[in-house]
Amino acid sequence: MMATTWTFKIDWNKDGDFDDSNEDVSARVLQASWFLGFREPYQDVADNSVLTLVVRNNDRLFSPENSSGALYGLLLPFRAVRVESFDGTTTRIHWVGRIESIQPMVSANGQRTAQIVAAGVMHLYKAAETQLALQENKRTDEIIAELIKEVVIPPAGNQAWILGVEGSSNAGQSTYMSDVTTYSVLEQGKTSFTLTGDNWVRQGGFADAEKDTFDVYHAIADVVGAERGRFFLNREGKAIFWNRHHLLYDVAPTVTFSDDMMGMTYTYAGVNSLKNEVIVVCHPRTVSASSTEILWQLQDDVIVVEPGQTRKVYVKFQDEKASRIGGKDVTLTDVTFAYGSASYTINAKANGAELVFTNDGNGEPAVVQTAIVRGKKITTYNRIEAKAQDQTSMSFYGRRTMRLNLPGLSALEQAQYVADFELLRRKQPRGEVSSLALVSHGKSGGEYHAQQLALTIGSSIAISESQTGHNRRYFIIGEAHELAQGATLWKTTWHLESAPDPVIVGGTNINPFPWELNATDHSKLGESTYLTY
Repeated sequence: MMATTWTFKIDWNKDGDFDDSNEDVSARVLQASWFLGFREPYQDVADNSVLTLVVRNNDRLFSPENSSGALYGLLLPFRAVRVESFDGTTTRIHWVGRIESIQPMVSANGQRTAQIVAAGVMHLYKAAETQLALQENKRTDEIIAELIKEVVIPPAGNQAWILGVEGSSNAGQSTYMSDVTTYSVLEQGKTSFTLTGDNWVRQGGFADAEKDTFDVYHAIADVVGAERGRFFLNREGKAIFWNRHHLLYDVAPTVTFSDDMMGMTYTYAGVNSLKNEVIVVCHPRTVSASSTEILWQLQDDVIVVEPGQTRKVYVKFQDEKASRIGGKDVTLTDVTFAYGSASYTINAKANGAELVFTNDGNGEPAVVQTAIVRGKKITTYNRIEAKAQDQTSMSFYGRRTMRLNLPGLSALEQAQYVADFELLRRKQPRGEVSSLALVSHGKSGGEYHAQQLALTIGSSIAISESQTGHNRRYFIIGEAHELAQGATLWKTTWHLESAPDPVIVGGTNINPFPWELNATDHSKLGESTYLTY
């Protein structure tokens, strides 16, 4: 095997090529560590991806306020970062994200290094309040796609087309029209939701407290949790959605570890894994018959629109008790002016609306005195709980309860499916490996170096450990890496989730597929497949 070459690049000038002066910082990297994916089994939405680089800074190249430095004015957040390896045959991307902070160590007599921290885009999802239009009869992946569109993600370089930005608006030349596929790969969901977005509101708290709408991250977590799917960032920095069947398929292990791993975290019947009572809270909705219900009205205030200006106002739907509600078939009515006049439109969302007033006149301001937003009220009343229990497990191991609150679910039947599904995979005690550690020479290879390079989230492995008697298949769900000592020491920790248990068919243990109607090799119920939901 040829030596592995590691490359660390930062697109300082945002031109998308990583080939300009000082953009390859590999020779300056003293230590690198990065993480992506999930840390816990059955986690719905992954943690954010993080990269930390410790680089030489004896010439103050990475000191942002060093005005004589070659990178002065370019050491800024949101610059794209990429980690790659080349083993003589294959070039692999291991991590992609954007700079969050640059911290030079102080004192000319000190270490003279700098720490560069980069992250994936999950924090952007958390920073953006969703104003999604009401989603009706949409699958999980379709809703996620709409949510991703709400987040302004800085493009890697100027490859995405941005109207009015010099160097970023030459469509078809140096840029392309960006859409959701630029940032994501979304598997078709197995769950369809009757209504989504109307109840994405944090209720409760003090009477005068703002009832905030969910951020995009929280909204994605809601629908992914209801689907029992997975949402994470992959090595290329793209958002990935897997439906709930993805990790139920039988996948042959790429490699088997038999007492030759560097480290392994093993537990039997862990507190967080053994559950024999599962409660799922669903949120039934009521839609009013009349489309003239008052969702919001202008009271005790006015909206002033200056001549030649457009004024946008975002309003949030409420009922007569000031509780946040959703709306359908929304219109703007009863608009009157104390002075002047203006044209107006409404852009309805699931639980609010954007009102747009335009004063085309050159004289006096337009003063909006009254305005009413009407439509059908979508109200979430009493929550309903679906429950699944295993009395035998409870009698042997005590009552161990898991509770899921899923605003996206409105039907009790769907909630019961989720409860039954979670109980089935958690009710029996068993041994599980939550993480496995490997080490190799970061350049010369050896040991499991090839697997450290190639295996990532979704890869299948098998573990056989004689001291515990453990023998089981796993999926990698998270990966943490550390390169140190001049990239000669490479430590990898894989976070793991057990593959589905084999079942006995005709006296033989098999790992079956979930049953799917009209699917080749997946519709032979009781032979190579089993019922799921």
